[in-house]
Amino acid sequence: MPGFTIHIAIAKQYAKKHEKEIKDIDEFIEGSIAPDYIPIENKNISKSETHYGKWGDWARDDQIIYLDKFLQDEKVDLSRDYWKGYFIHLLTDDYFDRIHFREEAKQAKKNHDTFHNDYDCLNAEITERYHIEVMKKIKKYMNPLKQKPQYLKLEKIIQFIEEMSDIDLQQQIEKIKQK
Repeated sequence: MPGFTIHIAIAKQYAKKHEKEIKDIDEFIEGSIAPDYIPIENKNISKSETHYGKWGDWARDDQIIYLDKFLQDEKVDLSRDYWKGYFIHLLTDDYFDRIHFREEAKQAKKNHDTFHNDYDCLNAEITERYHIEVMKKIKKYMNPLKQKPQYLKLEKIIQFIEEMSDIDLQQQIEKIKQK
């Protein structure tokens, strides 16, 4: 699953490309990091809860996100930018591991490894490219490293950011509801 920098880059690009849809970019970005940040802030809430699915040891288990459960949650109000950001986070996580970076995930899992070091290797370039102002509350989780990532390639990450920021959220909602 992507790190904070990738989620924020997707949120910023999405808001830029869909400026008529996103009214409060700060609220949208806040929602886009919430599923990962809430369990850090409150140890009584698990990633399984914030991701509406099954979360285990990434290096051994598949992560499952039930997007339909998110859409059925009474507190979710997709007219608010926060919840749109939350939804794009869940979509991003789902597409990242299950579709776009499947082979990289298999290789990392085979090595009992994660992408965390790779995120740190890519953070500086993504932050610069997408003009990301790192929020104070997540700064300590975004450690830029000056080395090459082992599994993830910058070009493929950029392509992923652009594809996810092009997505039509309403169309995705309709697709999920039809299942």
